Amino acid sequence: MINIQLKNFQDEPECRSILFASKESFMEINYTFVGGHTYGFISDFGCGSWGLVTCLGGRCKAPTGEVILDGRAVDCSELSNYSCFISEKVFEGINTADNLLSTKESVEKALRISNLPYSTQEIKAMFNLSDGRFERNLNYVSGEIWTISVAIGFAQGKEIFCFPWLNERDISRLEGPHISILKKNNKIVLIPSSQKRPVKKTCDEILVFSCH
Repeated sequence: MINIQLKNFQDEPECRSILFASKESFMEINYTFVGGHTYGFISDFGCGSWGLVTCLGGRCKAPTGEVILDGRAVDCSELSNYSCFISEKVFEGINTADNLLSTKESVEKALRISNLPYSTQEIKAMFNLSDGRFERNLNYVSGEIWTISVAIGFAQGKEIFCFPWLNERDISRLEGPHISILKKNNKIVLIPSSQKRPVKKTCDEILVFSCH
């Protein structure tokens, strides 16, 4: 079970998703994140919640402070080896932007890399992936890419699952079986959003950020 400790940590990363982009900063933070827990990061857009999640996924810019991973000091970028960015289509070691593969092919390749004891059909059933989009190229799976990306990351053996910033419309992306599956399997789930009430219902711990 993974454990991440931040000591006097601060950065100003570039955050990107299929819908938004933001350059964010946040106040120096000391905090410990443990596997099996879901964390909510609450702020308005651009006010730091997405920035910290981006850093915890290993996409730092010029961080200060310390990152302790399972008891050892690491460079922030090392966290990217353990991270899945939800809603993205490109997965390192599995596909490229020019050759995205289908959902099925991506899951198959992920399982070959991780050697996890699941079949492709078991992953499909576990995350309730639709028959219609399972054979499609990832460019053509529409909004199901949110759940598909979680399934591929899980099949890869990733330990940190990073949502992009969620507004009032996108907060519905928390619905479905994927959060409970990730928690049950001791993953760290990170959810930045402006929607405190629904995030609070989903998460074990809440961190609130302010632009002031």
